[in-house]
Amino acid sequence: FGVVLLLSIVVAIGQAAGQQSLPSSSTTSSPPIVFTKNELNEHNLVWKVMNKSCFGKWSGTLQSFRMNKSTNTPVFNDNDNELLNFRLWAKADTNRMGRKTDYGTWTVWNLQRKGDEFIVPLRRLPVVSSRPSQLKIGFFPGCVLRLPGNFRQVPRALIELGYWGIGMRRTVVLEYQMPDKQKRMELKDVTLVMQRAVPWYKKAFFVGNTTVAHDIQILPRKAPSNVEDVVKRNRARKPIRIERVELKSMQRVVTTKADMTDDDSRGAVEVLESLLLRLGNNECAAHSTSYDVVLPNGLLASFPKEMLAKSSSSATKTFVFAHEWKHFGQQTFQALVIEFDVTTGEAILATMYSYK
Repeated sequence: FGVVLLLSIVVAIGQAAGQQSLPSSSTTSSPPIVFTKNELNEHNLVWKVMNKSCFGKWSGTLQSFRMNKSTNTPVFNDNDNELLNFRLWAKADTNRMGRKTDYGTWTVWNLQRKGDEFIVPLRRLPVVSSRPSQLKIGFFPGCVLRLPGNFRQVPRALIELGYWGIGMRRTVVLEYQMPDKQKRMELKDVTLVMQRAVPWYKKAFFVGNTTVAHDIQILPRKAPSNVEDVVKRNRARKPIRIERVELKSMQRVVTTKADMTDDDSRGAVEVLESLLLRLGNNECAAHSTSYDVVLPNGLLASFPKEMLAKSSSSATKTFVFAHEWKHFGQQTFQALVIEFDVTTGEAILATMYSYK
């Protein structure tokens, strides 16, 4: 895939994880904007997620593909160049006392070709003179989301979700584009990243500009074939936590198991059951308006085939991404639901459901 998309993915991944402000060669007299309390809280939360789950040295690979509309399956281009060992070192700067600061760097190697290097500066709070067109949201233990505040106001919409688990990173980047003079925005590419954390006893020997062939094989060419097992294993899960972020105001509301109403619990169960039902019923893929699939990097996903269509009866577009976490022997299933208003293009709501 193209250089422009590759670079945008690097910037997107860095922005989502660290909320950085890229340096600019131009100057402006406009003063930096003042963030609201909710916006500050969200910036701080993403930075905390970054510190807890994203900082470190990672090695794996990434690959782009297109989706087959009739089968809901990824299609890889056999003519693509060989997969590269995509490597990352994300870290916070430290002061003279050895304490982490609000700044850092996001360095990647082997993105376009072997030996290349890109460095993106990170900072907890961006310094900008206008509201960013991209929103960044964080959820513990290690989920980072980046999406357009309004998909109608950008030439192409990049939606990125990263699950940074215990020793494993799974990221998906969706790119929607609107062809010239067409009133529709279609899914163009899906890019998957899968990396494993470099263990502590090997960190001192980590070299960015190198290739570890074994790490390239971490991302399968095909999605897991045991979809029925995935559905069966997660069908009986019960909700234990709901986090809702109203994306226009950045107001976050957390509902724990003890505070859930019957409607809260019923709604969370419906989200899970609906996703699992669609994943297990691929016979209607050709007539579905969404791709419902277990992605090759293990993420469960449901996302629209088109953000804008010539004819659509739906007032919203909904994305669902889910993943199973394993932590100290405990398994948690998380499902993130993202909603857009089709008429205005605005991102409305991001809701993280946690189940056990």
